[in-house]
Amino acid sequence: MTAFIDCGEVLFRTTFCLLATAGMLGVVCFAVGTSYRLKRRHVLPGFAAGVAALLFFCFLFDAVLVRDLGRDRGEFAHFACMLPAWIAAPVTAVLLAVVCVCFALVIRERMSTLTAMSVKEAIAVLPTGLCFYDATGRLLLMNRQIDLECRMLTGRPLLDGTAFWADMCEGRTLPGIVCARKGSSVFAESKDGRVHCYKRITHDFDGRTVYELTETDISREYILKKTLEEKNKQLRRMNDGLRAYGKKVTQLIKERETLAARVKVHDSMGSLILTTKKALSQGDCDKETLIAMWEDILSLISAPEGEEDKFAEAEKTAANVGVKICYRGPRPPKGSKAEKILFAAMTECMTNTARHADGDELTVTVTDDCPCFSAVFENNGQPPKGRVKEGGGLSSLRTMIETAGGHMKTESAPRFRLTVSIPKEAKTNE
Repeated sequence: MTAFIDCGEVLFRTTFCLLATAGMLGVVCFAVGTSYRLKRRHVLPGFAAGVAALLFFCFLFDAVLVRDLGRDRGEFAHFACMLPAWIAAPVTAVLLAVVCVCFALVIRERMSTLTAMSVKEAIAVLPTGLCFYDATGRLLLMNRQIDLECRMLTGRPLLDGTAFWADMCEGRTLPGIVCARKGSSVFAESKDGRVHCYKRITHDFDGRTVYELTETDISREYILKKTLEEKNKQLRRMNDGLRAYGKKVTQLIKERETLAARVKVHDSMGSLILTTKKALSQGDCDKETLIAMWEDILSLISAPEGEEDKFAEAEKTAANVGVKICYRGPRPPKGSKAEKILFAAMTECMTNTARHADGDELTVTVTDDCPCFSAVFENNGQPPKGRVKEGGGLSSLRTMIETAGGHMKTESAPRFRLTVSIPKEAKTNE
């Protein structure tokens, strides 16, 4: 039976190398498990196997003293180096195997378990800056990015969280960097156009105040915001120009209509004067007709300035064509575009009632369906024989309504019905 001290050179040296390797792996296993605060059942077996390998290494080291240093074999007759080789080699292999298995388990547990060190490592690789500090400014946790940003702003490393926040809020930064505070955030803009947002959040942990300071690069968003603001300014200037143009156009239309009304009155007055002169010169005239014509022209001249009453004008027109208007519902504001469109629709329906349907009554039902007026026109005349084709009058009315943002619908059966929807809006001078 060959003792370990007398075994072959390869087995002798290999045993010591394997024991040393097992011992080092056991120490590494213990260090990793302790630093990452793993459970003891994952750390202690590997550490124990590593210690056992080191102790066995020390016990067998006496064989080195005898074989390499020439010590007397008799001094180590009862030491571990005299164990049979078939015992020393398997024990070494078992210890190494146990340490390797335990080390593999520790590594797997480290990679699959979320620990405090895992959180710290995750924070360290964040592309944004992050740090936590207490009320005294003492840093509890930080990553490299926030330290780099602190050096860029103040020229100093981040050692005090409270001082860093105060420096940003009060503008104590390097030349060329402008800081502006808005609520719980600080925006820092550098010469190269980069903009960073620093935001502080307060946390309360068991009565202890902890501040969270985050940094985000918002350069792209800031450029887009500036571009949008510039475009909005251009649009506002364009809008102001359009408003001024609209006012000028409105005033021009008003002056043109006033001039047209004056020309009409002038022509009517001249025609009436000639008619009256001719009738008086002939000595045979209808005085009542002349008086009525003069009353009409005088009422037009003496009418107070202001907006025309479209409904009174519609009733007058209806009386002239022999149609009675039955109006139900609210009336649009006087002078509004809705009133003008409703008057045009009433005029068209009165004409069609008298001309095509042989009717003498027009029913107008108006409802206030915010934000628009809805009107339904019906008559007591004969129903149309077929589908109503929109001619010049209805087509013009549809164009007027759709231009104003409304819509129009015609029905032929069982009787003619016209439905219009007119948006509400302010008064117009058109």
